[in-house]
Amino acid sequence: MSETSQAARRLKLLRERAGLSMRAVSEALGWTLTRYQHYEDRYRRNFLPMEFVSQLADLFVPRGIPRADVMDLAGVPREPTSYDPMAPQPPQPPHVPAMPRDLPVMGTVKGGEEGFYFNEGEPKEYIVRPPALTGVSNAFALYVHGESMEPRYYAGEVLYVNPNRPLAKGCFVAVEMTNDRGLIKQFIHRSDDLLVLAQFNPPKEIRLPMAEVKRIYRITGSGESA
Repeated sequence: MSETSQAARRLKLLRERAGLSMRAVSEALGWTLTRYQHYEDRYRRNFLPMEFVSQLADLFVPRGIPRADVMDLAGVPREPTSYDPMAPQPPQPPHVPAMPRDLPVMGTVKGGEEGFYFNEGEPKEYIVRPPALTGVSNAFALYVHGESMEPRYYAGEVLYVNPNRPLAKGCFVAVEMTNDRGLIKQFIHRSDDLLVLAQFNPPKEIRLPMAEVKRIYRITGSGESA
């Protein structure tokens, strides 16, 4: 298992300085504990998502943590300590309007044999839609929980699903079973009677009778979402 990023380690230090437990932070964010733990224990990218860091600032700053220390987690440069009108000023980035949060999260993927279950009724939350799913009215997202598809997908990642994309050997899919159980695996092939999938951790081939399969959705991308 590779080492977590510096951003993950700094997040843990700031949380401890604020006197908060991981459970307290996850509850304040309205997250599950597992989802928050991903960012301290398994996160490998250089910076945390900006929206996540903004939420952390609202939580940590009232507890004595300087806002600049928190925003460092997202790679936001610190303000200069003094203003020199003669010094060259860096160019200002163009204003980017906030993207609408209109992509429904329809379930949380659980690793291992237990699979997951799609949400019943209304989505539990909505997230920002990636450009690739613009105009795809039936697209949705799933959260990863567990280790069965590492190193492809890690706990806390969001998976983007386009039900209209055709399947191809080697693509990744969300499989909905007739008992409403779901699996995230790699697609190998299918026949009229059998669906063959691959799992990464531990490596194994999974063979499912097509009579037990309700739908197969193609995963078109993944990322971090706060």
